[in-house]
Amino acid sequence: MTTQAAVLPKDQVATTQATARSWRRSFTGPGLILPAFICTVLFSVVPLVYLAIVSLTEKSSFFFKNTVYSFANYTTIWDRYLPNIETTIRLALLSSVIDLVFGYPFAYILIRRVRYRELVRTLMVFPLFGPLYLAYGLSYIFLPNGPVSPLLDFLGIPATEWLYSEPSTLFGMMMFTFPFMVMNIGAALSNVDPVLEEAASTLGAAPWRVFARILFPLSFGGVLAGFLMCFGWNLGVFVVPVLLGGLEQQRVISLTLYSKGMSQQDFGMASAMGIVLMAIAFVVTWGSLKFSRGALGA
Repeated sequence: MTTQAAVLPKDQVATTQATARSWRRSFTGPGLILPAFICTVLFSVVPLVYLAIVSLTEKSSFFFKNTVYSFANYTTIWDRYLPNIETTIRLALLSSVIDLVFGYPFAYILIRRVRYRELVRTLMVFPLFGPLYLAYGLSYIFLPNGPVSPLLDFLGIPATEWLYSEPSTLFGMMMFTFPFMVMNIGAALSNVDPVLEEAASTLGAAPWRVFARILFPLSFGGVLAGFLMCFGWNLGVFVVPVLLGGLEQQRVISLTLYSKGMSQQDFGMASAMGIVLMAIAFVVTWGSLKFSRGALGA
C-alpha cells in the first residue's frame, strides 16, 4: 500500500506535466501568429474596408454629416476614365515585358558567367532607392545638352521628342523595376543544375532548344514572380510619367487619382480609383497563379 501511495503522486505529476506541455504546444502556434494577424487587420484589412466605404460616397461627403452613398463613382470611372485605365495597364505590361526580355539574359549571365555576382547584385539595389531620384537623373541625361544627346543625335532622335514620350517613360519604368526581374529569375536559375544544360548540349541540343526545354520551364517560377512584381509596381507608377512622359503617359490612373483627391478634394472618386487599381492587380495575380500550374508553389 505504501509503495502504491508513493507511486501515485508521481504518475499524477507526470500526467500534469504532459498536459501542460500539450497546452503549450496548442497555444504556441496561435501565439506566434497573433502579432502578424493583428498587424494585418489593423494596417491592411481596416484601411481597405475604409477605402471601400469612402469609394461609395460622393466627393468629400464622407467626412460630413450629410454623407451620400451611391455607385456613381464606379459608373463615372467606366464612362469617363476607362482610357486612363487602359494607359496604365499598357505601360505596366510593356515595361514588364521589356524587363523580362532584357532581364532573363542578364540574370543568366550574372548567375552562370559573372565571377563577382554579389557585387553586381549590390549595385543593382541602387534603382530601388526611389523612382524620384531615378526619374530626375534620367530627365537630366535626356536633356538636349545632356550626356546622351550625342548618341540621340547620331541615331537621328531629337532629344525633346525622346524626353517627353512613351519610350522614355517605359525606359524609366523598366530601369526602376529591372532589379526585381533579375533577382527573381536569378534565384530560380541558381537552383537549376548546370549539368542539365551540359547534358543537353552533349546530346546535340541547340542552344535555343536548351533554353526552351530546360532553362525556361525550370525557371518559370522566377519569371512569373519577377513579372508579377514588376507589373504590380508599374501599375502604381507616379513620378516617372510626370518627369519623363508626355500628356498621354500622364493619364495613368495614379496621377488621376492624386489629382482627384488632393486638388479637387473628390475623395470618393479617388478612393474608387484606388479600389479599381487594386482589383486589377488582384485579378492579374490570381489569373497568373491559377494558370501557371503552381509555378510559385501556390
